[in-house]
Amino acid sequence: MRNGKLAAYPKITLFNPLFAQTISAFGVLTLPPLSSFIVTDMELSAFFMGLLMASFYLGCIIFSFFTGQIIYFLGIQKSIVFSLLIIGVFIMLSTLTHSVWIMLFLLAIAGMGYSLINPAINLLITQEFPMEVRGFVMSVKQMGVTLGGVLTALLLPKLAFVFNWRISLFIGGALVACFSLYFLHILKDYPASSDRGDSQSHLKNIRVFFKNSRLVRLSILSFFFVGAQFSYFMYLVLFLNLDLKYSVAASSVLLALSQASGAIGRVIWGAASDRMGDKRKILTLIGILSSGSLVFLSLTPFFRIPSILIILLTIILGFTISGWNGIYQAAIIEYGGDQTAAVSSGVSLTFTYLGIFLFPLFFGWTKDTFSSFSISWVIVSFCLIVSTFMIHREKNTPSVKTSTFAG
Repeated sequence: MRNGKLAAYPKITLFNPLFAQTISAFGVLTLPPLSSFIVTDMELSAFFMGLLMASFYLGCIIFSFFTGQIIYFLGIQKSIVFSLLIIGVFIMLSTLTHSVWIMLFLLAIAGMGYSLINPAINLLITQEFPMEVRGFVMSVKQMGVTLGGVLTALLLPKLAFVFNWRISLFIGGALVACFSLYFLHILKDYPASSDRGDSQSHLKNIRVFFKNSRLVRLSILSFFFVGAQFSYFMYLVLFLNLDLKYSVAASSVLLALSQASGAIGRVIWGAASDRMGDKRKILTLIGILSSGSLVFLSLTPFFRIPSILIILLTIILGFTISGWNGIYQAAIIEYGGDQTAAVSSGVSLTFTYLGIFLFPLFFGWTKDTFSSFSISWVIVSFCLIVSTFMIHREKNTPSVKTSTFAG
């Protein structure tokens, strides 16, 4: 990895995107490790639990088309601070109701805050790092998603055992809101974009996005990849607890291990993509390895699998199924151009958030319908193969290096 170039940047420059992603991910991943407690207490089916966990991303879907314009208007610092405040406050509010629908609504508003964080951090990275190292930097930033998941898996179930899941969830939301103060202070000297755009220029950039076949293909790829990733992480605890008869505590530890291996995987895959140059080859490899591992996971309820193999399998799945996101986001910026980074990221992330929202619901529905997680794992595996084949068949076309913000 180009150590000379990276060494030229202060450590805090690389730490801030990672930390912002970690805190925001901590917020939106508070529910999966608490899923067993919530299902028991609120008497929910797997489908409704999936709906609750995916509700964050319903807000993202609604809001993400407009995040580019909002970020250009607010600037990087305010966008990140407001994002974390909205996530934290509405998570806390969701613990005060006993209605599933009101809780879903409040979490969807929290998701509107989350929709700002990725484009804002991506814009920050385009201002701070050159193209040659962005695959690595994006992957380091995306480590935050899995690190946030590790922290929730280790912390929140313990708090739920000591108190209850509502207090645990409230504390999770409070932590996210409090950490917004760090970015209010530390990011005050970062320059915001001077080009704030208007509605007409924003819509023009959205049209340009959809005319770029590479951006559209990558966005469709992200729909399937992120669906597989979040189906795995959202339902792993329930699968281990219900089908493999692991305790909630043991299942949470395995989830944390899987998330941790995913954090490492993102950096390694990102460095490999920078070294190889063609990010599609790495995405294809990740898809094939993830698909095969999910098929193996689907077979575990039918055989006596030693615990050590289950541990290794969850670590391998975390390493592979989480490794794609930083590479994908770097490719989006590379194909769309630096100066439309916020718009390209925001529009593309609409596909990503749609995958996060729909796949867990579909996964939960198939589990309820067939009374088995195994069929659901196989379906997700098939979707990964289809999407990797699609990106592999894409013809080579020149990357867009220097587009300008329309207007």
